[in-house]
Amino acid sequence: MSPRSHPVLAACASAAARPALRALHALMALMALMATMALPALPALPALPAIIAIVTLGATPAAATPYNDNERLLFTGVVSDPAGKPVPGVQVVVEVSRHYLSLRQLRRAEKDARRVGALSNAQGEYSIEWLWDGYFNHFQLLAGVSIRHGKEEHLEVLASEDVTERVLAGSPVVSPVVIHDRGVVDRLRDFVASVRSEDERRVYEEMGVPEDVKRVSYPGRRQETEVSWWYFEAGKVYRFRDGRLDQVERFDPVQRF
Repeated sequence: MSPRSHPVLAACASAAARPALRALHALMALMALMATMALPALPALPALPAIIAIVTLGATPAAATPYNDNERLLFTGVVSDPAGKPVPGVQVVVEVSRHYLSLRQLRRAEKDARRVGALSNAQGEYSIEWLWDGYFNHFQLLAGVSIRHGKEEHLEVLASEDVTERVLAGSPVVSPVVIHDRGVVDRLRDFVASVRSEDERRVYEEMGVPEDVKRVSYPGRRQETEVSWWYFEAGKVYRFRDGRLDQVERFDPVQRF
């Protein structure tokens, strides 16, 4: 079938639609091949306008970039709270990935994500470098805290922004970050700073950050302090006295809501 023999194809014959037309030809060739095989049929021809619209979105040529391969890009900015006060100790991450059109799912998809990051300093400033690679076409800026659960760590994201357009505008890519829930950062920083004894470090490395921490002081016992680390999902509470592990209690695990 030639492009002019079908009204849908004829509508795509303009120069602006040539990328979509090439993709459509490939799709029609695949349909012809499947017609000779015992495979499920693709959408019927009346559905082609919708397919063409999706293909056109996915076939848009990549935007021109001001970078050469392996050229150094700089991401920088200041992490602050809504009042404008700097927030130190925040993990700022640039996540780069490849966005593409999935004909199998008929929607945009993402693959081959990579991450580079840095901690904000005492003034809330961060600086991240990335070597340009034209394969990647999407850039997301993430900010949060790294939380250990057991022996694994994950980034608890507190702020996120698509900075792709800023990247294409040139380097440096200046992106201020606002952390609305500063309490999460402060509590984690205070807890990590409180882990001092060998027993505490061992439990922290094994179990990670507890869901709750309770402290009880006993003035009549030479100012002895009992600290309890509660791990609700694991069903355990670790009790320390002056940094020494005193007791481990088990209970029925409680899942997060």
